[in-house]
Amino acid sequence: MEDRYEIRGKIGQGGLGAVYRGYDTRMHREVAIKRISPAGDDPELLEESTRQLIKEAGALASLQHPHIVTIYDVGSDEDGPYVVMELITGKTLDELIERAPLTWADFRELAMQTQEALIAAQELNLVHSDLKPANLMLTWLPSGKFQVKIVDFGLATLAQSQSKQDLELADAVFGSVFFMPPEQFERSPLDARSDLYSMGCVYYQALTGSYPFAGTTGPEVMGAHLNHVVKSLKDVRSGIPIWACDWIMWHLNRFAHDRPESAREALSIFLKNDRMPDPAMSLGVPAPAPGPPRPRLVIPGSRPPTATAAAASATKSPAPLRQTDSVATLPPSADALTHTTPQPLAPPEGCKPSVHTSPQELPDLQAPQPATSSESADLTAATATATRSHPRTQTVRPAPPHQPLSSSQKWIFTLVSAIMVIIAAGFLWKLINEKREASSLTEMLVAAEASETTPIKINAAKLRLLLESLLEKDAETRRQSIAKVLILAQATDGTDLDSRIADFAIKRPDLPLTTRELLIGKVLAKRNQTVILPSMLELASSSDQPTLVVCSLLAVRQSAGDESFSTFLNLVTSTRNNDIRTAAEINLEILLKKTRSIDPLKKQLETAKESNIKQDVQKTLKRLLDKCPSLTPAEP
Repeated sequence: MEDRYEIRGKIGQGGLGAVYRGYDTRMHREVAIKRISPAGDDPELLEESTRQLIKEAGALASLQHPHIVTIYDVGSDEDGPYVVMELITGKTLDELIERAPLTWADFRELAMQTQEALIAAQELNLVHSDLKPANLMLTWLPSGKFQVKIVDFGLATLAQSQSKQDLELADAVFGSVFFMPPEQFERSPLDARSDLYSMGCVYYQALTGSYPFAGTTGPEVMGAHLNHVVKSLKDVRSGIPIWACDWIMWHLNRFAHDRPESAREALSIFLKNDRMPDPAMSLGVPAPAPGPPRPRLVIPGSRPPTATAAAASATKSPAPLRQTDSVATLPPSADALTHTTPQPLAPPEGCKPSVHTSPQELPDLQAPQPATSSESADLTAATATATRSHPRTQTVRPAPPHQPLSSSQKWIFTLVSAIMVIIAAGFLWKLINEKREASSLTEMLVAAEASETTPIKINAAKLRLLLESLLEKDAETRRQSIAKVLILAQATDGTDLDSRIADFAIKRPDLPLTTRELLIGKVLAKRNQTVILPSMLELASSSDQPTLVVCSLLAVRQSAGDESFSTFLNLVTSTRNNDIRTAAEINLEILLKKTRSIDPLKKQLETAKESNIKQDVQKTLKRLLDKCPSLTPAEP
């Protein structure tokens, strides 16, 4: 491992490898370092799988979200591959629900935060494939509110890709058997709906304290998943809105096409139902034995299954049950019900109480009571005593007659009144302008959510509004939506949108690093305009932030030409950061494929290979040279 990271102790051991507490000496922060278990003893296979792991983990590093643990770095040394990530101090969900199931208020927050995280991952086509309570960390903010962090996102898939053949020979499967979707047992391809199934199992256990698909052995649990043997949530837990019970069971449908299409759809349905007043609540009482099979439960607002999906389900082996509202093939038993009283999640001992859940104590305010006749007599006597003890009398003088204002006083009064009117008018204008800007911003965000392809017309003023909105305190919640607007933006007044966005991302000192990365690595990369090429190349050559360098290379990946070849090549030969080298290698490979004059570029690679003795650089240059087509006469 590079000298950059110091190992300071072992945190735990998991299915993917060991986790250590570490310290980043360059960034001066504590980190978590996960050692991925090696895949076999074949050195060549190990080297290739490690290279693939590092390359694919680069995509995971771009997954910046408040509810997903951030990956800082990935690399390998003599002990194998490792991943450096954000160090989280908190408790896992399984530790918390072992004490008691969640209350509805805490579950509501858990559901919204985890669905937000899945939406961000699905935007990048990333599948977790190992969702379970042990991979959901809960930390507490200074206000006392808990925050969910999903850990090991994508690492199960990466580790599986290292030794897929070994896993098949050993008949092994990844993930916890209680939370795995049926298609994972069948070795079918996994997608976003597989993660939603696993998350539905997590929700079920969080509210009931028991697994939805239970068994005493692994084959029994697998059979429960494949045969869809599960009790309806509203029959085993009381005090939960029935629509929420149905929403969770929607996730647990046997076939993927019967589940929510995506986390975006699932969260949308959740929020629509959550706004309904006075919902019917579950009683936790088992329903009577069902009669003839009823149609599959369809959550209000979801899409009905298509004809293709219906045909697909007909070709599969029939499952004993299809509906999600009454799905138990076993009669509900009393011992399966939740006996532990749900308890609200509270900050750890030693922390201040939560402002979100703690009652605010208010002083008892009593209205003044009229004095009784006896109290009035006592007050009169006390007044008389006080008067006798102070023989000095006080003479009450009449108020002086009203004097008219002088001319100077009138002038001052008029001036002050005018100033107050001007201030009031300015304040009113500011309110009107802020309201207009808020309305304009909302319209643009709604337009971006409605269509991901329709251009959004903006001018310089609206561009300024969008960019400055990224600096507001609540920008974290709508940062991705603003990015969508910027990607679709088209100028109506000749404003150079791309140059303005690039200047804002590079030169604005108070802009958070994650927002810079979003603007450069996502917005500018999607817009793909050559006008930003000089500023991005300069940033790639001068920035001391590896993530910014990677984002700048991504922003010009498709727009760069042969003149940028030397800049990318210099990064490959000079950097010590694996992420930067990998990103620059991809850019060079793209240039080699689309150039019309391969000879000068190939000669640059050969010269760099001859003059560089670093082994990792030599391997990179050799791969690039192997991908060069045969020498052709250079164009005049």
